[in-house]
Amino acid sequence: MRSVIDERGDASIVDDAMRRLVVCWQHPLTRAIEPIGLLSSDDETFRFEYLARASEVEGFRPLLGFPEFASSYESKELFPFFAQRVMDPRRPDFARYLQELAVEESESTPWELLARTQGKREGDTILLYPVPRQTGDGWHWVYLVHGIRHLMTKSVPLGSDSVGPYSHEELETILSELSQGDVLELYPEPSNEWSDSAMLVLDAKGRPFGYVPDLLLEPIHSAMFDGKLHNVVEKVNGPEAGWHLRVLVRAKSADADGLDLLAAEKFKLATSQ
Repeated sequence: MRSVIDERGDASIVDDAMRRLVVCWQHPLTRAIEPIGLLSSDDETFRFEYLARASEVEGFRPLLGFPEFASSYESKELFPFFAQRVMDPRRPDFARYLQELAVEESESTPWELLARTQGKREGDTILLYPVPRQTGDGWHWVYLVHGIRHLMTKSVPLGSDSVGPYSHEELETILSELSQGDVLELYPEPSNEWSDSAMLVLDAKGRPFGYVPDLLLEPIHSAMFDGKLHNVVEKVNGPEAGWHLRVLVRAKSADADGLDLLAAEKFKLATSQ
């Protein structure tokens, strides 16, 4: 256990014993994002286990190095399948990469980089999402805003009006006006073509610029229902970072039912059956 100071200056107790990332697979045709596994670490051992639902996800096959759905895999080092998703610190652009992710060099562990980047690789179908962590003053998590560039191809409803599609210049203007610490709003888009639970991310002027990641929709809906959700900009990057790294958000909920993401039935482990 260790004490930290949060963004308000309050001390809280953080349990460092276990960190978790939900491993998801994106269907190459439908683009549906399916949770299929859980990667965890206690700073001494890494563990990967499939979710019970993984064997029933249409089109999904076991990941390289993890052939059996019902097995638990452990290693003292990060598994190669996930380690290859972390930028090599010897690369000349590594320092810039850390800046884009708002990560100090002293904290740039492979795990932290996986959590910040979602382990995303160009043309890949695997994504990793950090599980919200409970501390002495509530739940905390960090996420990248999704679907930013899609707002140049569609309009979205906001109340009785609609916004978009943006031109490239309009979207870049919105992103350029975001600053670290800006408070963000979330707005439902039930008419979304992919999910009726979709949630838009809005800036302080009420302008949408992207979406909450699908995996976090359930806990975020729960926190919003309780009225205790706080989203702020953690980091904004320029176009050179790529669309998926443009905006990093830090979320916090003082107290909300449903934020224990892994308590949901769909996150039951195959090894627990």
